[in-house]
Amino acid sequence: MKIRSILAVVLSSSFISALPAYANDDQLLLKQFHDYGIKKCDAFIIEKSKLKGGWSLFINKHAGGIDGPSTEVTMTQIFGSKDDTVKTEDTYIQTSKKCFLRHTWTVTFPGSCESNIDGNAWYISTKMPNKDYTTYKNSGGIELHAKEISMGNFKACVQEGSSRSSAAHG
Repeated sequence: MKIRSILAVVLSSSFISALPAYANDDQLLLKQFHDYGIKKCDAFIIEKSKLKGGWSLFINKHAGGIDGPSTEVTMTQIFGSKDDTVKTEDTYIQTSKKCFLRHTWTVTFPGSCESNIDGNAWYISTKMPNKDYTTYKNSGGIELHAKEISMGNFKACVQEGSSRSSAAHG
């Protein structure tokens, strides 16, 4: 089977999983976004959403515009290895004037949240004693929501966060 045929089969689905390097990851990523209608945000996508090693990628388009004509596409990426896996979601919105990104992430670490959150980088901004989460902030204003779970003698810390950015078309 020729490389073009392989790429056509792979890129026609909405799931890509750890492909051999038939084309570089940036080209594969941009092709997916172009297929879903995001065609004016290439530089922004490459800057903000580099594919990581050992990745699995899920991409889908949201119907309708937010406020006038726009295109919204979400890419979910899961990368890493067993016991060290990260899940990110990047939602790109292409409007007539700009490109927007809402980036969210979830990371799970074995052990307590106290032992997995660097007190030099993060401070508790909201304690919620009646809830499962504690909210932290860093000096840049990024929020991190952490939840500790226990199963028998095993503890884990689930950390979730998000950020938003924008750029001109290009």
